[in-house]
Amino acid sequence: MADPEIDRKIAVIFATDVVGYSTSMETNEVQTLKNLKASKKILDNLFLQHGGRVFNTAGDSVLAEFSSAVSAVVCASEFQKLLIERNLSVTKEQKMEFRVGINMGDVVKEDGNLYGEGVNIAARLEALAKPNGICLSRNIYELVKTKTSFSFSDLGEKKMKNTTVHAFDIVTGHETPISQKQEGKGPNFFNRYVGLASLLILALGVLTYFLYTFSTESNLNSGKKTIAVLPIFNAVNDPSQDYFFDGITEDLIVDLSRIQAFSVISRNSVFQFKNKEYSDKDVADILNADYLLKGSARLRETSMRLNMELVDGANGNNIWADRFESSKEEIFQLQDELVLSVVKELSIKLTDSEEKIILASDTSDINAYDHYKRGLAAQNRYEARRLYREAIKADPKFARAYGSMAINLTLDLTGFNADSNKMTSSETDLLKSEAISFAKKAIELDPEAAHSHFSLAFVYGQTKQFEKSQESTETALILEPENILALQLKATNQVNSGLFENALEVFREVRRLDPLFPQFVVLGEARAYLSLKKYSEALKLSEEALRRNPRSARAMLCYITAAWQLGQKEDAIWQLEELSVNVPDLDTDAMLQKSPWHTTTKDIISKSLSLVKSEMKQ
Repeated sequence: MADPEIDRKIAVIFATDVVGYSTSMETNEVQTLKNLKASKKILDNLFLQHGGRVFNTAGDSVLAEFSSAVSAVVCASEFQKLLIERNLSVTKEQKMEFRVGINMGDVVKEDGNLYGEGVNIAARLEALAKPNGICLSRNIYELVKTKTSFSFSDLGEKKMKNTTVHAFDIVTGHETPISQKQEGKGPNFFNRYVGLASLLILALGVLTYFLYTFSTESNLNSGKKTIAVLPIFNAVNDPSQDYFFDGITEDLIVDLSRIQAFSVISRNSVFQFKNKEYSDKDVADILNADYLLKGSARLRETSMRLNMELVDGANGNNIWADRFESSKEEIFQLQDELVLSVVKELSIKLTDSEEKIILASDTSDINAYDHYKRGLAAQNRYEARRLYREAIKADPKFARAYGSMAINLTLDLTGFNADSNKMTSSETDLLKSEAISFAKKAIELDPEAAHSHFSLAFVYGQTKQFEKSQESTETALILEPENILALQLKATNQVNSGLFENALEVFREVRRLDPLFPQFVVLGEARAYLSLKKYSEALKLSEEALRRNPRSARAMLCYITAAWQLGQKEDAIWQLEELSVNVPDLDTDAMLQKSPWHTTTKDIISKSLSLVKSEMKQ
């Protein structure tokens, strides 16, 4: 007898995703995002016309429900036709192809989402489709064959996980031969993404999952204007100077973030555009920014010149430009002058406290500043640690250097660091004490700086002192309500504390301020959904995380768990094997024990891993 509490129904499911998406992302992530956005707009309009309801989307994939099989098929046909027309009118870099799969079957409805075999088969039919093609289950074919003018190709019985489906292609004449599809080992998701070689998360930083939350409006920012500070261009073309100009960009982001009249796009998102050529209008559209602050700089032995301009994001027009010159030692005054010029141009009235904070320098010692910025740019955290100590030696009152040092030390305490799993308890306690000491020193030196309180919050969060961490996080957000690091930590702490629904709300604000948000945000959301037993959402987010970093142990664990809980045993087993190959020395039990994750999350993962391992032995 069926469970009376389960809401079941028969639904027509429409599944689609992009052909060769991961390769396109690896080649040119920003252009790929633009292409996906344009294609998705076409699809959204067609859904409105034909009665389609999107119930799940992540990355390049879309799942929609129709009440009519004919409507779903006609919608799919028009979608492919319009995409082909678009591809004929744009450059090679702007082209995009999709596959579509359509099935009718039993689904479970929960909180507006749909799950079950009906959905799974539609997704697998999509994987069978040719690029620009549409693949149907037999039950859809029988319903539409006499009610449409389409021609069909009988593909016969196709083996799918735990079942066999009789499949049909709609013949349009536009399909790309099947040999051009990306093939590979493992489950469908991994077939599409095998070969991702880069582990540079920021290089894949355009989080395409954000498309379903992306808005062309001003994104719930309470009427505030949004400004994006783009990386200052190194006009001398000397890579050894990049750290300095990147540092100026970061300082401008911090200073403008302290002004309540602005919402400022995060460093992570704006640095995706470093040394890349895109129109100002395109960048503003992608970041959903009202204004862009951009410029170039030249640094000589004794002098520095900044050429800056303010751009209207709505049309890409320049609305202000100015030149700033100073010695390197006067960089602090130059930054103040620049910020005040932007504020004046936009007719912003600063409060006394805002002006005081902006004009207050973190340090007045150029040597300390230089070491600190080099530390931020260092690729090795031990080298960064050395440079932070040099900065503190040059200026013992440099609060931000103490805070960054605390954060750096704390990275050694995470259970996902191979070195941390080898540390003794006494070594861990000593490192924890040192990190807390540096963070508290930062607060002592600059109690009104959000960064100081964030650094202590970060230490507490990573050492499982969530209540203390949240207190420090809230203090940071009082001082700077849109501090992206504090918001990210707040959401992460809530996930780790079991406040999963609350965390998802904060993550939405994070996505607004950081449209191209990093992998750990995706993982945070995945863990929240996993803990809420919303495994379909968790699986999609885990997939997204793995696209960014195919060797992420945390993402693999989330994927294994979600796949197992959804009954996708083969996928779970395959991914556990991948985990063993990519991280052969990983002790998952020790990692989970040391990690700050909530007990609910750990239990679900641990039990699922145990069951997957048992299944592999059979």
